[in-house]
Parts: sequence; C-alpha cells; structure tokens
Amino acid sequence: MNDENLADIIAEIFDGVTVLSSSFGPIYVRHFGQLELRRTFAKKKEYLEEAQQKGLMLTKDVLKLLNDDEMWSEESEQNLENKANLIENLKKGLTRIKIPSKREQHKNLIKKETELLTKLENERTNLIGLTAERYAQKKVNQEFFEYLLFTDIKFKNSVFSELEYSDIEKEAELNKLQEEFFLRMSDENISKASLCPFFSPYLSYCENVNDMYGKPIKDLSAFELKLLTYARTFLNIFKNSQKEIPSHIARDPEALMDFYDMQKENANKERGKASQGEGGTTYFGANKQDISQMKSDDQDAIDLTKEIKKKGGTMNMKEFMDLHGV
Repeated sequence: MNDENLADIIAEIFDGVTVLSSSFGPIYVRHFGQLELRRTFAKKKEYLEEAQQKGLMLTKDVLKLLNDDEMWSEESEQNLENKANLIENLKKGLTRIKIPSKREQHKNLIKKETELLTKLENERTNLIGLTAERYAQKKVNQEFFEYLLFTDIKFKNSVFSELEYSDIEKEAELNKLQEEFFLRMSDENISKASLCPFFSPYLSYCENVNDMYGKPIKDLSAFELKLLTYARTFLNIFKNSQKEIPSHIARDPEALMDFYDMQKENANKERGKASQGEGGTTYFGANKQDISQMKSDDQDAIDLTKEIKKKGGTMNMKEFMDLHGV
C-alpha cells in the first residue's frame, strides 16, 4: 500500500467514515466503537439458542455425523488442532530469535503453516455447512453491519433497509464490500499508516487523547484507538532509540519494533545467540546486515565466518579466545 492510500486511511479514521464504491452507488461505512462492538456481539448466545430452536445442529454434533459417514475423522480434527498449536508455538518461538535474517525465515515458516491451516479450516467449513454457531455468527454480523453501512453521509439510510430478500447478487456484493473494508482497516495497514509522512505532524500529539481527537478515550472508534496505540508505541521508540534508525526501518512497523527490541536485548546484556567477550561480540549465523542492525554503537562486531576463513577454514580454542580478547 503506497503513501497516498495510507494517507487516505488516516483521513478516514479522523473523519470516522470510509466510502466504498458499489454497483448501486457509494456506500458509507460508519466507524464503530469498542463498546458498540461488544454490545452487539454479546447477543451471540441469544442467536445460538434461536438457531437450535430452528433445528440447526451444534458443530460438535455435525462432526460426529461426518465421522460416522467417514467424511471427516477425529484424526482430521486432531490434525487441525495440532496445526493451530504448531503455529502458536512458532509465534512464541519468534520472540527468542534475535538475528534479523533468521527471524525473517521463521516468519516465512509461520506464513506457510498458516496457509496450510486455512486450507484445512476451509475444507472443514465446507463439510459441516450451516451449524447453529455459524447461524449465530451470521446474525450478529448482519445486525452489526445494519448499523454501519449507509447510502448517505449522514448515516440515516441503512443499505440493508433497501435490500430485498431475493436480491442475492446485491447481498453478495455487500458481503464483498464488508471484507474489503476490514482488509483496508486491518492492523497491518493502520500500523503502516501511523508511520507514513502524512501522519508525521500528528505523531507528537498522540500522548494526549484530547489533543489528538478532542474527545475522551471511551468515545474513540476502534480504529482511532488502534491508531493511537500504534502511534504511541512508535513515538516511544523514536524517543528512546540509542541508535540512528535507518529510513527503511523507520517506515516498517515490524522491522522498527524488532530493531528496538534488539537494542533492549543488548542493553540488558542478554545473550540470545551471541556470545560476548571483552574483545568483541560474535553473532553466530548472522550476515553483515544482521550484524549492523544488532550490534551496539560501541561494540566491535566480529563476523565469525570471515575470521575462520582467514585462519584457513578452522579455528582452535586459543584463536577463538584471542579473537574475543580473553
């Protein structure tokens, strides 16, 4: 997403509305608050009971029938659960990887496993069809969006009030627009927007909610709250970084947080995968870019691979200790 699009996201968050194009004219999506969201989704239990009264089965009961018909097994269900646990553990493991290039490899592994999990979940969803839980979720989503999608900027005419029951194509288009909206206003995009040039004049004001938005925090939309949280996080990094932040890192939320975490690791003298001595610090498995990002300004960083090559491909313990000034 380029700077122009990120600037548009900031403007939409400030205005509290996103305008989407549709085949039947502009759709105005009103930004919602956290409390509003909670009140709507609290009705899910009520809709779940309604679904069961209509004869819809719970997911666990549908899975039992599928298992009896050999269409989905307990082993398949366990594989799905194991895959989810694996991804969760991989994410936890990521916090212990300090070398940037190795972190990137680990992130790619997480992405690959997540794609496999999504494929399994889609297969399961297609098999179980409409369950009581899915009915309840659909009802909650429908009620939620009835208060969000309008045909006018003053939010008086709901899109759904003009929707005919038999208008399947229009309903499908609205569903697609909803997905488009949440993709646009994702955490990833909002975090990037908080670092874009358009937002930079506002960044220093994020520490005071009233200066930023002119209203108390409880009245903020969910997206205003997210923008405020990311802005405060990144402002703190810019204020407290002990190293000059490269421009390409200063524009990348994930890289920026990794960069700052690395500084804290060095400040706390946590080894990670580095073994430290008075003569220098050796980063095992790190490339030149990793070393530049990881080392402190007053550190002499040693490329172990390069030093071993100088010694003809091998290095004894005495040479290794000399390298570190021991």
